[in-house]
Amino acid sequence: MSSRLLVAAVATLALGGLAGCAKDEPATPAEPSATTPSATVESDDPRSALVGSWRADDANWTVHFAADGTFTEDFEGNVDFRRGTYRVQDGIVFLEGDDGQTTEGELAGETINFKLGMLERL
Repeated sequence: MSSRLLVAAVATLALGGLAGCAKDEPATPAEPSATTPSATVESDDPRSALVGSWRADDANWTVHFAADGTFTEDFEGNVDFRRGTYRVQDGIVFLEGDDGQTTEGELAGETINFKLGMLERL
């Protein structure tokens, strides 16, 4: 009988110890804070309509718009010729390059008209 009591006591202590550990952990995972930046542009953001690749064949120029608000340009066979961020304001697309230059183009449906050429969605 004493061995049964010893086993019961050890089992009770072990279960009590495990239950104590569980109390230290949060009951549910923490929710992301409202200030956590998004990795992608929101669907109601005008930039979301640009995500993908656009090309101007005459200028041998392609712009790749990423969902995170960045772009890369391929120009005359040079892949990743220029990179940067993009924004859309009042129907104008602004390519703000890492070279310090900002290029502006007018968004018109499935085309973006820049001085260099007219980009069409691929």
